[in-house]
Amino acid sequence: MESVAASKIYEYLQQGLDKPKSVSGQRIGTELKFPLVEQKNGCAVKLETVNALWSYLSNRGWKASVDPVTNKVVGATKPGEYNDTLASCETGFCKIEFSLAHVGDLHALNRQIDSLKAELIPFANEHQISFLGCGIHPISPPSPELVIAKQRTLAWDILFPEGEIVNDKPRPGMHLFTVNSGSHVHLSVSSAEEAVGITNVFNGFAGAQIALMGNSSVWRGKVDSVYQCVAEKFWDWWMLDEARVGLPNKCFTDIEDYGNAIAQLRPLYVERNETPILINDYLTFADYYDCSPATGKHLSGEEVDIYPEAKDIKLHNSFYWFTARISRYFTVENRLCDQQVPGNLACPAALSLGLLKALPEAQEELKQFDWSTLKLMREAAMREGLDAKVEGTALVDMAKRMLDLATLGLERRGLGEEVYLEPLQQRLTSKQNPAVKASEIFNQGGIKALIEARDILVKN
Repeated sequence: MESVAASKIYEYLQQGLDKPKSVSGQRIGTELKFPLVEQKNGCAVKLETVNALWSYLSNRGWKASVDPVTNKVVGATKPGEYNDTLASCETGFCKIEFSLAHVGDLHALNRQIDSLKAELIPFANEHQISFLGCGIHPISPPSPELVIAKQRTLAWDILFPEGEIVNDKPRPGMHLFTVNSGSHVHLSVSSAEEAVGITNVFNGFAGAQIALMGNSSVWRGKVDSVYQCVAEKFWDWWMLDEARVGLPNKCFTDIEDYGNAIAQLRPLYVERNETPILINDYLTFADYYDCSPATGKHLSGEEVDIYPEAKDIKLHNSFYWFTARISRYFTVENRLCDQQVPGNLACPAALSLGLLKALPEAQEELKQFDWSTLKLMREAAMREGLDAKVEGTALVDMAKRMLDLATLGLERRGLGEEVYLEPLQQRLTSKQNPAVKASEIFNQGGIKALIEARDILVKN
């Protein structure tokens, strides 16, 4: 028998994705995360510099964001046409994230990026810092000292304790994610069917995307000896025992299948009065949701009776980190790409939107591969990029087919947006992704050369 939770998650997703949209036309959002470093040495900035950034933005008309648990300023917001632009820290305070307000086309997105860069230049010059177009901090290693104290991070050390032995391996701590920086894309969809289809496509093309856009080969002050895309590998190192990161175990058949899979994931916490209540002792979210009352724990360890609520489903839907997922905002989120190099920041959105607009052809392309093969491609791409080959398929050829489909999709929109794919075409021609180039720059000129080449606020 289907659990109450599975049924409720299915209904939540189905209704949210299929309901009439308040805004007609395509909506495109992007989360741009950047390593914030000292120009003099490439090390992570101090917390006081980040706090100064929030003050700077507040003085320019942004509204300060205050964490409900710590009561400290942890970001700033700026109104947009459809929603707000949000500036914040994710796990590490030295990793700044700008979630840009949604727009209707890639040209508008590119103007947003240019406007944001112009707004940041005076602050960066005054404080002698750089926002890097890199997928990882090049010098400072992951560290508990870099973790930002706020509502969402306070529970992670309890939920996933560092050093816990899982499958004969010690689990790295949450601080692993203080230094990785990505470029996530949110796209509106017309239906639940379309949402499942494009989620499968983004996940299926994971290897090709990594091969083309990997940009996290330089970290801890050296070139990694194994991986071109270290940042994506972090998820595998951290989540040793649960299928809630990377590629899901299967290609989803429909929204009900997707909902059932999410219901079977272990629950983490719920919020009551803006305070986390841990519910991780239940094997699945379905087990938790089917109890009334259930038993939860405050962060102090004190037990408390908790009655499941519909809002718990929305929060749970953010507690898995597939390379692509249906978000709690009823967009499809492509989470895969490392942050890109200066001048190429719109590329992940262009690729994602193009694939959405060529969805039937992209689905047909992926039918020739077993899901297990696509998972192997992800791993191979993290290691070898465009030089990878899996079961007779060269990732450079896979990336070319993916890029051709994205170009087709953007051409269908008739807005000239395919221009934002040109940097990716150049990478195919040269067989060099940003990770390869970053390694060359660092080997030849050290951290100073890498900062100069990857500072997004410097015209190149």
